[in-house]
Amino acid sequence: MRTPAARTLADYGVIVRRSWWLVAGTAAAALAAGVAYTEMSPEVYESTASVLVLPTAGDTEVQGARTAGQVNLDTEAQLVKSTEVAEAAAAALGADPAADLVSQVSVTVPPNTAVLEISFKAGTPKQAQEGTLAFSEAYLAHRLTGATASIEREIGTANVELETVKAEIDAAEDRLDGMGDGDGGRSGLESDLEDLQAQAAEIEASVAGLQARAQAVSPGRVINQASLPQAPISPNAMFNLAAAAGVGLPLGLMLAWARHRLARKVSYPADLVDRCELDVLASVPPAVKFQRREVFGAYSPGGRVFSQLRNVVASQLTADQRVIVVAGVAPGPAASVVAANLATAMARAGDRVTAVAANPSTTVGLPELFGTDPVPGLADAWSGRIDLATAVQAAPRQPSLSVIGPGAAARAAGPTSEAAAETFAKLAEAGRFVVVDAPPLSCSADAQLLAGHADAVILAVQSQRDAIAETAAAAVAMRQIDTPLLGAVLLPGVLGPMNTVPLPTARRELASRPMLTADETPTDSLEPVEDAAATEVIPVVDAAAPSAASAAEPR
Repeated sequence: MRTPAARTLADYGVIVRRSWWLVAGTAAAALAAGVAYTEMSPEVYESTASVLVLPTAGDTEVQGARTAGQVNLDTEAQLVKSTEVAEAAAAALGADPAADLVSQVSVTVPPNTAVLEISFKAGTPKQAQEGTLAFSEAYLAHRLTGATASIEREIGTANVELETVKAEIDAAEDRLDGMGDGDGGRSGLESDLEDLQAQAAEIEASVAGLQARAQAVSPGRVINQASLPQAPISPNAMFNLAAAAGVGLPLGLMLAWARHRLARKVSYPADLVDRCELDVLASVPPAVKFQRREVFGAYSPGGRVFSQLRNVVASQLTADQRVIVVAGVAPGPAASVVAANLATAMARAGDRVTAVAANPSTTVGLPELFGTDPVPGLADAWSGRIDLATAVQAAPRQPSLSVIGPGAAARAAGPTSEAAAETFAKLAEAGRFVVVDAPPLSCSADAQLLAGHADAVILAVQSQRDAIAETAAAAVAMRQIDTPLLGAVLLPGVLGPMNTVPLPTARRELASRPMLTADETPTDSLEPVEDAAATEVIPVVDAAAPSAASAAEPR
């Protein structure tokens, strides 16, 4: 038996194939949501400009920076999105407030370059281009202001020093004017004045150099102007649809798996293997139609299925093993259909077979399928009304197949272990195989009792009708006895006209029908058995009254 742990990729494919409509529907719904999102999303355009960043006097090399060079471009990228730059860009665009613009701008640094790629997103191509231009210019202007500020501070410091020196020069000249040519100390004062004049000239030259540097500062330039975007970057229909499919398909697969695991009814052969731990001996495809209440023909699709079932069953039984019990899970004709077709397939193969109707509760049993009389039958023999040989009837069109109906004393005397063992022993001596149609396990323990005296057990399961829990419980019940459980036969959920027959629970609806009189009852001529006063009197069935016997059994 293959357990759930031995699941293969093909099993998952079967699960997907069962729920293909669920997977496809979920994927289609996700794609529809992607299309709706694409249609409802506003269009967004993006324009990009490339700015070459040049080092200035105020730049210092940062150790461990991502880019080589004197300028730390990661810092400069953050500077583009700073409040000062955003306010300047907002003023240029006439937008307010500036904080809304920061979320629209993005800056990237291409590897191993001194370039900043500044992008701006907006609702129209023109706004995107203008926003990129405004941020690029505002950034360069801010960088220029920062670079020239330090030079202007140096120029201011030099000018203050120059004014001090000039004041000292003026003081020295005034003192020289008040001294005569022969006064002592005049030569020293003249020497100091020359030094001060040289110092002033040096400072003036330094200021001139600083002013030249300030005018020559270049913080960078735009090397690729912002272009007018031709198509929106968002919404991206292909990306949205791919993302929707990427979400919808896995979700559909998960729903299909959940549907498989949470299913309450048996639907497919894999359910019997995975959920009930049953081998599947045969499965009648849903395409096989049950046209009327009779067994399949030898060369029909259903007939081929049961011929293969016969071969499987015969291969697993020895020459001394002859009794096969077919039990259903829930009330219905499933067990009778399997038992009748299996017995017929064995008879076609040349075996002598006796089909026993041990399920009196079904409305479509072996007598209805074979066209034989339900009485006298098994219950009559068990109650002692008749001999077992009297209950055996020849099946039409099958010389090697005999049928025993349920009998009319089913409600008065049920099966006993001794009676079942004796009956099966007698029938096994008369033929090669004995196929027993047993009551359903969900409402009777008789099938377990009968199976205890059989050589093999087969469960008949009807798709979309029998519950997985009840099927698993039936399998456990059969494994609790020593008789081997060969497996299960899965029938379609629709069994044609047999589904229109009332279930056993509906027999109470027949109580209002007129009852047959004693003269009309085909069993009113039987002599009572002396030691069975508790049972009703069952007459011997006259061979000339098959129609009346059929009329006595509600259909």
